[in-house]
Amino acid sequence: MRDLHQRCHLRLQQVLHEGDIAVDATLGNGYDTCCLAEAVGQSGRVYGFDLQFQAIESTRTRLEESGLSDRVELIHSSHSNWNVLPDQLKGTVRAVTFNLGYLPGGDHELTTMSATTLEALTGGMAMINHH
Repeated sequence: MRDLHQRCHLRLQQVLHEGDIAVDATLGNGYDTCCLAEAVGQSGRVYGFDLQFQAIESTRTRLEESGLSDRVELIHSSHSNWNVLPDQLKGTVRAVTFNLGYLPGGDHELTTMSATTLEALTGGMAMINHH
């Protein structure tokens, strides 16, 4: 699994550039969020969603330790709740990451559900810059 994450992070670094906008739809422990924040640079922005407060706090700590917290907005909400993002972001997002399942080290009873994930994927497609 680690190899898959490394390949995904490498691809994100190839696609994202300084000033881009990205979304981490499922924060987890913040590894993908940090990768996105590094890739979009100081003038970029990352929006990160998670329902679990533990994921928000874990990600916040990881971002602060990496000096990246100033370019990330953490949103304590479902990944299907795209309407919390500013309308002007529609069509400008360069990448969206999803790491589905349960929070590593967290409550395995809490997991992503297919219905909200389908909503999140549909909402994410509307936000993506297709150029």
